[in-house]
Amino acid sequence: MGRVQNSVRIDRPVSEVFAYVVDPSNTPRWNSTVLASTSSDASVRVGTTIRSRVRFLFREREIEAKVIALEPHSRLVTESLQPYRYTLTWTFAPEDGGTRVTRTGNIEFRGILRVISPLVIRPIARRTDQASLERMKAELERRGRSLD
Repeated sequence: MGRVQNSVRIDRPVSEVFAYVVDPSNTPRWNSTVLASTSSDASVRVGTTIRSRVRFLFREREIEAKVIALEPHSRLVTESLQPYRYTLTWTFAPEDGGTRVTRTGNIEFRGILRVISPLVIRPIARRTDQASLERMKAELERRGRSLD
């Protein structure tokens, strides 16, 4: 499929947004493709395994991803090798009193999916991912208003 990148500005501090994203139990709240998600460690760190049950291409799948890079309040990178190689990079940067979150995914499909992904899957993935980031924004900003 190649690379899909989306971004959103969230009116919350970087530390809060980062903490929300690195807690896999939050993912089903904002990502419509994730049905459940847990981590092998109480605090996510390099080497942590994140297990997720996802709905993708009309099927449910179990995916395991390893945290391969973690820079607090700045960057998180996970990699999954099965059922396809998938690298997901998150970056977090202060912007106008809030946080700019950029999510870049790179999926390497095999077989027929490799052929159809640029035309069919990538546009769907881009829209779905942006919608997920917008849900995250709404959730964090709603929670933030109740804390302020």
